[in-house]
Amino acid sequence: MGLLCIAGVSSLLIDFTPPLNKEILQAQDFITHQDYKTAISKYKEILTKHPPQEIQVKINYQLGDLYSIYLSQNKIAVTYYARIMKISNDPRWLIKTQERLGEIYFSYLKDYRNSKPIYEKLSEFRPKLINQDFYRFRYALSTFYSGQKNSALLLFKEIQKSPAHQHYARSVYFEGLIYFEQKKWQFSINTWKRYLKIEERRDNIVQTKFLMANAYETIEELKVAYNIYYSILGEYPNTKVIQNRLKGIYERRVARKR
Repeated sequence: MGLLCIAGVSSLLIDFTPPLNKEILQAQDFITHQDYKTAISKYKEILTKHPPQEIQVKINYQLGDLYSIYLSQNKIAVTYYARIMKISNDPRWLIKTQERLGEIYFSYLKDYRNSKPIYEKLSEFRPKLINQDFYRFRYALSTFYSGQKNSALLLFKEIQKSPAHQHYARSVYFEGLIYFEQKKWQFSINTWKRYLKIEERRDNIVQTKFLMANAYETIEELKVAYNIYYSILGEYPNTKVIQNRLKGIYERRVARKR
């Protein structure tokens, strides 16, 4: 992750005068000894000396990593990654920077409105990037979590046009979730039935069955709902929730027979 790891010591230092070489090595030494705040100060000091563009890019990327990975100050990290796009047109650095920004906005800041255009751009990059499937799925998720459910539905369905897509199965799950949130209960049930045939992770299966049972319960198909809840008793993370659902359905079914 570090600057010297990215560039290589020799390639970083080759074009510089000995004083600057020494300062860069000092900054790297601070990182080695986990003195990240001093390393940050040293890198900032180097930037005030206006080194060549390539080194400015690498140092800004290193500063972004230090703030994000080592200090968990992601909002500050964003400012340094963003600077790279203003001083470089190198696609390699732009892609690396967009990847870091996308991850920070999506996973750490939960800022899906900002992660959305980043993943859209990465997913549409040509020539196609090796992680395009991931970027496309993150684009759809960012759209979903930013509240644009109808647009997200179209994106998830688009993913499903490619059965080999790495996130094909989860795109089916989120299609069902959108129907569920729109209170289209039967649509969500039918979609999740399709999903359960292709999902392999047990935790995902259990969560989906819980939601399916909820949908069946809502449309008053109580026997089906009861059986599904019972099938995940002991597997769902909150056993008491399942027990309460089973008890509630049992009481409703008894009341119907009176």
